[in-house]
Amino acid sequence: VHQKDVTDDLVKKKVKDPGDFEWLKQARLYWRVEKDTTVISICDVDFDYQHEYLGCKERLVVTPLTDRCYVTLSQAIGMFLGGAPAGPAGTGKTETTKDMGRMLGTFVVVFNCSDQMDYKSLGKIYKGLAMAGCWGCFDEFNRIDLDVLSVAASQVACVLAAQRERREEFMFTDGQNVQLRAGCSYFITMNPGYAGRQELPENLKALFRGVCMMVPDFMLIMRVKLAGCGYYENVPIAKKFDLLYNLCKQQLTKQTHYDYGLRNILSVLRTAGKVKRENVQAPELQLMMRTLRDMNMSKMIQEDVPLFLSLIADLFPGINAEKAVFKEIESAAEAVSKEKNLQWAEAKEWSGKVVQLLETYYVRHGMGVVGPTGAGKTMAIEVLAGALSVTDEKHVIHKMNPKAVTAAQMFGKLDPSTGDWTDGIFAVLWRKGTKAKNSKTWILLDGPVDAIWIENLNTVLDDNKLLTLANGDRIPMTPEMKAVFEPENLSNASPATVSRMGIIYFSI
Repeated sequence: VHQKDVTDDLVKKKVKDPGDFEWLKQARLYWRVEKDTTVISICDVDFDYQHEYLGCKERLVVTPLTDRCYVTLSQAIGMFLGGAPAGPAGTGKTETTKDMGRMLGTFVVVFNCSDQMDYKSLGKIYKGLAMAGCWGCFDEFNRIDLDVLSVAASQVACVLAAQRERREEFMFTDGQNVQLRAGCSYFITMNPGYAGRQELPENLKALFRGVCMMVPDFMLIMRVKLAGCGYYENVPIAKKFDLLYNLCKQQLTKQTHYDYGLRNILSVLRTAGKVKRENVQAPELQLMMRTLRDMNMSKMIQEDVPLFLSLIADLFPGINAEKAVFKEIESAAEAVSKEKNLQWAEAKEWSGKVVQLLETYYVRHGMGVVGPTGAGKTMAIEVLAGALSVTDEKHVIHKMNPKAVTAAQMFGKLDPSTGDWTDGIFAVLWRKGTKAKNSKTWILLDGPVDAIWIENLNTVLDDNKLLTLANGDRIPMTPEMKAVFEPENLSNASPATVSRMGIIYFSI
């Protein structure tokens, strides 16, 4: 689809010269016979393809914003500087960097920065990346303390200077001789103006070329993804989808846990694709309407439900779709509720919420169960886990209260004098979950969400699915694991967190 759009664009602008910028700004792949390798050119910067095996990964939808980002990042690398995409949550900063690495056949290592990092642990990462020649993407870089950032600036400057001189070995700031492989680059992504964020010092800003990523092209992304799922009517459906979310933003009440960003859209599209594959013959508008309704109803507060339903009825006139039914699991849930002395059949709203929790469970690996005390949040989670244990394999819930301990006790801390690392409570539970055999693990964080500790879980909740600790450990999340949060409200969480989890709202 991208190729067709680019060709249309070139024809429209009557581009005839291969030196024209409209043509040069695209990512072009050439086979160079004299070098016997593939070369990728963006503007006037040439990259050799790195031939790193990355597995069969999904690529991003290429939009004009991604193109602009590629141009800026490639210029930065050509001048031996780093790249710094900045912008609000869920605009695809990290994903664009990873996708560019995928295009060049380079491995991209993503680190989630926290305020526990000191200059030694950062230096260790910089040295490793320089030796391996791969890219490092430092997520939420402006959460690191200011005094550490100014030392980090001199460490990055030292590596970049060695790259400029095209050396094979250089002396790092701590006096150690380090081998340098060509192709190593550093990228930092930042969210401006959230709680617990610093302004970057000037000597660090000078080393990174900024890219501003504000508003992604939602409609184009929806259209391409729908076409990829096999929807023939992808253009009109994408228009309706985009319009519905714009109307929701304007007309529904402003709640902190509402989010209509890219991550929400992608989880809806994932479900839409699954539904389409199961019912190939069904009318597409009906499938899409049902998906949009069921995926968004779970987080609505009581007063917004009628308005949201009327918006959907206006956009998809005359279409009625039944709710999705999960017979096996629902009957198992009813049996589990009876054991716990709960009324499944009488409490229609609550049992509906359990089904919504199940639907979210299928598409998200981070779930937020939000609502006031006594709304039945804990019971819903336990009933669903019990029902899934009967129909699927055993589900184990590990509970902890994140606000009863400090961040260091939760994730772990580095001893400044000896350099020893002690795992925190959450890190221990996480390792236990990754090693569990024949069972699925839910790690339930039961307590108020606050911007400080939840930000450390950013890489866990997005597509990287990695827990990065301050000592440089990277523990991947297995498909058998889920992270579940059970707060009363999300008023202290930043938009970066809200967009990362699927939310089910319980009201009394």
